[in-house]
Amino acid sequence: MTDDEITKAIIASASASGEAERPRLLQYLCQIQQRLSFIPAQAISLLAETLEIPESDIRGVIGFYTFLHEQPRGDYDILLSDSITDHMLGARRLLQQLCDSLRLEPGVPRADGRVTVDTTSCTGICDQGPAMLVNGRVVSRLTDSRIKQICELVETGIEVARWPAEFFQVDDNIRRRDLLLSDVTTTASPDGSGLRALLGSDGDAVLEVIEESGLRGRGGAGFRPALKWRFCKQAEGEQHFVVCNADEGEPGTFKDRVLLNSYADSVFEGMTLCAGIIGARQGFLYLRGEYRYLLESLERVLQQRRDQGLLGQRILGKEDFDFDIEIHLGAGAYICGEESSLIESLEGKRGIPRKRPPFPVTNGYLDQPTVVNNVETFMAAAKIAALGSDWFRGAGTEESSGTKLLSISGDCALPGIYEYPFGVTIKQILEDCGAVDTQAVQIAGAAGTTL
Repeated sequence: MTDDEITKAIIASASASGEAERPRLLQYLCQIQQRLSFIPAQAISLLAETLEIPESDIRGVIGFYTFLHEQPRGDYDILLSDSITDHMLGARRLLQQLCDSLRLEPGVPRADGRVTVDTTSCTGICDQGPAMLVNGRVVSRLTDSRIKQICELVETGIEVARWPAEFFQVDDNIRRRDLLLSDVTTTASPDGSGLRALLGSDGDAVLEVIEESGLRGRGGAGFRPALKWRFCKQAEGEQHFVVCNADEGEPGTFKDRVLLNSYADSVFEGMTLCAGIIGARQGFLYLRGEYRYLLESLERVLQQRRDQGLLGQRILGKEDFDFDIEIHLGAGAYICGEESSLIESLEGKRGIPRKRPPFPVTNGYLDQPTVVNNVETFMAAAKIAALGSDWFRGAGTEESSGTKLLSISGDCALPGIYEYPFGVTIKQILEDCGAVDTQAVQIAGAAGTTL
C-alpha cells in the first residue's frame, strides 16, 4: 500500500461512523506515525482536505506532541526514559552504550535511516527501570547485557514483535494493599454492584453516599467528585461527557499503570456510574502515549463489559441508560495531564490550557458539560457506591478519609505501589520500602515538595 492508501484506510477505520471527524485528528496522526514511523507531507495534505482544516493547523499539532514527527524515524524508534530514577540506575551510561554500538548520535536518525535513538520523559516504569520505548512498546529492566542484545536484534533486522517476551515484562509490584486493592474488594465492582445502586434512582442517593464518604479527587487538587458530578448534572447542554484522565506524566508516578493493568473493570465501572448520574452517553479514557502497550487489553475489558450488559445500550436492562467508552491515545505531552489541556487534546488540538472560568463541568469537551476525574478517583467512587460510605470513611483522617495509592521508587529495596490510609508517616513508608539512610524524599513529582 502507498502512504496515501494507508492514510485513507486509517481515517476510515478510526471513525466509528465511517466519516472523518475533526476531533479525531490526533488519533489519525498517532496511527499514521505508528504505521509509517512519521507523518508524510502527502498524509498531511490528505487530512487537511478530508477534515477541511489548514495544513498549518495539522503541522502545529504534530509539532506539539513529542511522539509525532514529519521526518522518518526508521524501523526502530528507540526512546530511553530520562526520569531521575532511571538516571539513578545508570540510564545515561546505557544511552551512551546504545548510541556507540549503533553508531549514531542521540536524536539523529542513522545514515541508513533504519534506527533513531533519543530520550523521552518518564515512561511510568520507575519501579522497573531503567526503561525505554521501542516503537511505542516498553522494554523494562535495562542492563548492559540487554542493551547488547537489543543492538544485535536491530542490526539483524528482527521485528520488535519477535523480540524476547521477557524484554516487555512489566509487573504490578503491589507491595501494600488496603481498601482499594485488598483481595476482598477487588471483585466488588466489576460485577456491576456499583451500577446496581443506580437502578430505580435518579442518582442523588448515590451522590449522597459518595459525598458522605468524604472522597476527594485523587488527581492532586483534592476537589470533591460528588460536588463536581452534581454541578455537571445540573449544567445545561445538548450532551454530557465523562473523561478519565490517565495521562499520569509526573516523574516517578505509575499507580495508574497498575490500576489500568489489573483493575480496569473498576475504573470503567466508576466512569459508567458517573455517566448514569450526570446523564452522559459518551465517555473517554485519555491514555498517555507511553501506555500504548495497555491499549489492547483495555479494549478487551471494554468489550467484556459490553457483553455482560455493563456498558453500551440499556445497561443492566435499564431503559435510557446508554453509555460507552472510547480510548483516546495521547502522543507525549506532559501538560495534557491538566484537565483543560487534556480536553483540547481530546478535540484533536494542541494541548494548550484554557482560561478558566468557564470550567469543564459547564463548558468542557465540545463546549459541553464534562466531568474529568483521574483513574484512582473513578475506581474509588465505584467501590464506595458498592460498599457504602462507612466502609471508606473508616480509614484515613477526619479531613482526608480513605486511602491513597503511592508510587515508590528510587534508592529503596522494594519499589512499587503502596496503599496507605491518610495520616501515615513518611518514616513508616521508608521502613516499609526498605529505604536505608535516606537523605531526601521527593513528594508529588517535580513540582511537589522535597523533604
